[in-house]
Amino acid sequence: MNKTWQLTKVMLKNGSGFLGGKAKDRWKKIALLLLACLGLLPLMSAYVMIASALYDGLKLVGQETVLLGLGLAAACLGIFVLGIFYVLSVFFYSQDIEHLLPLPLKPAQIIGAKFLVTLLYEYATVAILLGPLLITYGVKSGAGVLYYLHMLITFLVLPVIPVVLASLVAMVFMRFTNIGKSKDRFRLVGGLVAIAIAIGFQAIVQRGASTIENAEQLQEMILSDKNMFLSLVTQMFPTSRLGAMALAEAGTLVGIGYLGAFLFISAAFGAALIILGDRLYLKGVMGISETAAKRQRASAEEFDRMTGKRSAFLAYAIKEWKTLFRTPAFLLNCVLSSLFLPFIAFLPLATRSDGLSGLSAYGEMLQSETAAGIGIAIAVAAAMFITTTGSISVTAISREGQNFFVNKFLPVPASVIILAKIVPGCILGVFSLLLMEVLAGIALQAPVSFLLLSFVAAVPGILFINLIGIMIDLNMPKLDWDSEQKAVKQNMNTLIPLIIMLAVSGLIFFFVIQGDAASSMVAGTVCVLFVIVDLILYRILMKKGPGWMEKIN
Repeated sequence: MNKTWQLTKVMLKNGSGFLGGKAKDRWKKIALLLLACLGLLPLMSAYVMIASALYDGLKLVGQETVLLGLGLAAACLGIFVLGIFYVLSVFFYSQDIEHLLPLPLKPAQIIGAKFLVTLLYEYATVAILLGPLLITYGVKSGAGVLYYLHMLITFLVLPVIPVVLASLVAMVFMRFTNIGKSKDRFRLVGGLVAIAIAIGFQAIVQRGASTIENAEQLQEMILSDKNMFLSLVTQMFPTSRLGAMALAEAGTLVGIGYLGAFLFISAAFGAALIILGDRLYLKGVMGISETAAKRQRASAEEFDRMTGKRSAFLAYAIKEWKTLFRTPAFLLNCVLSSLFLPFIAFLPLATRSDGLSGLSAYGEMLQSETAAGIGIAIAVAAAMFITTTGSISVTAISREGQNFFVNKFLPVPASVIILAKIVPGCILGVFSLLLMEVLAGIALQAPVSFLLLSFVAAVPGILFINLIGIMIDLNMPKLDWDSEQKAVKQNMNTLIPLIIMLAVSGLIFFFVIQGDAASSMVAGTVCVLFVIVDLILYRILMKKGPGWMEKIN
């Protein structure tokens, strides 16, 4: 156990996350964390207001406990889906594996340390998804000290089971895809299948919950059995019901019993991970660094095409694109997160009991100029959010690690390299926007004019996020890492574009709602303002960027 803790601390310190890096740089990370908290205040305030209103409504029928169960179940689902990405990166796509396997460490110790690292980073997800709800429930119910003690224990233990399930799913697929010479390709396919299972699991639960067709049926369910609805919303992760009852009955022997059962089952899942992981993990990770090349004879025409001269900008942009797709950690965390988000957002609509037929009313609402203006603001904010979560441009320098210094010796102007690094983020942002527009057209039957106006307004916003991202990474690159996933998922720089995106989106919503403008006016104004800002940022980047790049050491 002592070696597991020591290995966990080494993994955390060697990363470029909050605990990693030099001590003198930690104040910057603390400042960024505080700024992120400030940027999330509007969102958290809205969350608290909704939770408070739900509590008041449920209390009228004696079902306030449902709020706890719903919050815990939703948090478990979010942790499970995100945990797939974290587990694949930490357990399989980390460069430290080659150094750990020859050491006198038992598989259980390596698995335990990697599990704890994944668990620690999931606490940020729990804090955002669950923290405001639990505190709101405690304040509204006038709970005592024991409730907050139970709340702390539940907060710490809740991610265990979702992370264990995500780990086992990943291990099974990586174990049985570790065949053939193209192991990296099979591993990537296994990772994609694991993610597909997570999303499919979510779709099944959404479909089951959508069988409640109307308010009368819901009310009948609530009145017939006090805890029946709580059982419904916690069916995916039954232990979330135990946690909810432990919180609701805090201060009583019954509450202590529920809490004890919650802890026991979580510990059993943790033990199962160690036992099963001992048989699955090593066989799945053996030969992780081995690759295979395909030998083929190139014709004269193919050779000329491969060695033909092309512009430095295009060549470097293609290099960036290939790096994103050929590095599993970058592909999973940057590319696929951008492509999957539109589908994940579309999932609750697609799994409705009435299918997509009941959504046509929303498309009819967009015929109104005022509603269409608000819809355009939502589309712009969603496009910027998806681009921000991809973290492509804001990690473009960091992703190269120690190899970045090769760029200083290339016969290519620094300005060309900088612009080429923005290309993948812009392309993926626009592609995600097109996916979102297609899904909106299918699900909502949105008018073509609305889709065109929202596209015109959102594209400059995507460019804005990418320009901001590359400027941040040029000034604060994270080049010292031992795992690709630490360059993108444990990089504090990714918080800054998120804060800026939330602030800009808030301003857009404020002026759109206050101005009550038509859709064409909203799209034109937003587009023009973003274009002006983009031009200013472009000029700054071209003037200052090469100097920033030269100072990187």
